[in-house]
Amino acid sequence: MVLTTAAFGGESGAQVQRAWEPLKLYRQLWNREARAGSAPSSLRTDAGRLSGLVGWLRRRAVFPDLQITWVPFALQRAIEVVEREAPAVLYSTYPPASAHLLGLLLKRRTGLPWVADFRDSWTTDPLDPDLPAWRQALERQLEQAVAEAADAVVTATELSADYLRQLYPRAAARVRVITNGFDPEEFAGAHAAPPSGGPLHLVHTGSFSYSHPQRSPQALFAALESLLAEDRAWASRLHLVLAGNLSPAERQGAAALERAGMVECLGAVERRQAITLQQQAHLLLLLDHARPWPASNVPGKFYEYLAARRPILALCGPGMVADLTRRLGTGLHAPPDDMQAIRRVLVEAWQLFHRGALPGAVASDQLLPYHRRELTGQLAGCFDALLARR
Repeated sequence: MVLTTAAFGGESGAQVQRAWEPLKLYRQLWNREARAGSAPSSLRTDAGRLSGLVGWLRRRAVFPDLQITWVPFALQRAIEVVEREAPAVLYSTYPPASAHLLGLLLKRRTGLPWVADFRDSWTTDPLDPDLPAWRQALERQLEQAVAEAADAVVTATELSADYLRQLYPRAAARVRVITNGFDPEEFAGAHAAPPSGGPLHLVHTGSFSYSHPQRSPQALFAALESLLAEDRAWASRLHLVLAGNLSPAERQGAAALERAGMVECLGAVERRQAITLQQQAHLLLLLDHARPWPASNVPGKFYEYLAARRPILALCGPGMVADLTRRLGTGLHAPPDDMQAIRRVLVEAWQLFHRGALPGAVASDQLLPYHRRELTGQLAGCFDALLARR
């Protein structure tokens, strides 16, 4: 049984229960697409004159996130579900952090075994790194309460697990890693191949700042413009396809490059088309946001790109993405906010492509640990271990 918000998605059913959230009312009042039932849940929308108020509330008054307003309604619904369905295990996943607080309340109320799953790091690699010090300290206390009360703590990367073990020694023995991954069946029937001849074909699927507010392609655009200004022949050497929603600032940043024929903006595409585009790429572009610390989070797109069996150009800082890129021998990387470094790696990529020396596909045996069936089995094993111990 899954308990989630009523702000996005469809109706409740036998396997999915939805608890009302004030965000649903907010979206219906201020989002025309939401009123029409067509706003994608992953797409941030402009709150207009209310954006400043929403930002202030998010940073100063509502913590650990705006979804905390969902917890009272979700707790009531969850207690009803527990009494009716008698589940054997509680499972909560982050983000949002409020889901873990709901798990903590249910753990205290029911005493059921509880697995707290950190798909992203909460305080050690925060989604918003500019929170006030008092807010960071408060969230660290909440994270500690979750880690020490949970019967098992799951993280998606080794670095994230190491951070939690160091911060909360009393929970260290209960921390384990189950990475993100991909469904190989999604790629089984696709047989697209990169074009022969012509320019180096780079592809990025998905969004930038709509996925994370600090994820920006502007340094990449500046690097492409620099190459173009130096030699117009670069327009016939590199071709970047962007398949996904772009913000107004991103569309403006890409406009001159699009007119020059160096960048192609397709907008949002269907899932099957996105997979085909990935397989038609000579090089897949992954852009992570810069941090002043080693990044412990790995975007899910990284594993999807592995499944496409194409080399990856990862614009990322030090951390897990760079480590995995090196460990798997799957491509190149450069800092995401360093225009000169990005320019150099683009030139290097083109030279390797010109010589037929781009990295090859990751071996099948190296991909097996990232199959979703394998990862689901690991999570099921975690549940089974808790039940056996109980």
